[in-house]
Amino acid sequence: MIIPALDLIDGQVVRLHQGDYAKQRDYGADPLSRLQAYEREGAQLLHLVDLTGAKDPAKRQIPLLKTLLAGVSVPVQIGGGIR
Repeated sequence: MIIPALDLIDGQVVRLHQGDYAKQRDYGADPLSRLQAYEREGAQLLHLVDLTGAKDPAKRQIPLLKTLLAGVSVPVQIGGGIR
């Protein structure tokens, strides 16, 4: 099974180069449309990583994560500062 994943920093979809926050590639500010596209394409499970929350637990993106969870009907794994 392939599990599509999105990494999030301050509401932006990003990818870090070898885990380095100083070397990030930005993929845009609409994570919900990306998750919904994965779902339409047949994903049965999605994975989100709150990199903002992983770096600073006081800045977890809980409201955004709740919005993203409500916007798709498939199960979503969440990581990154979430306890």
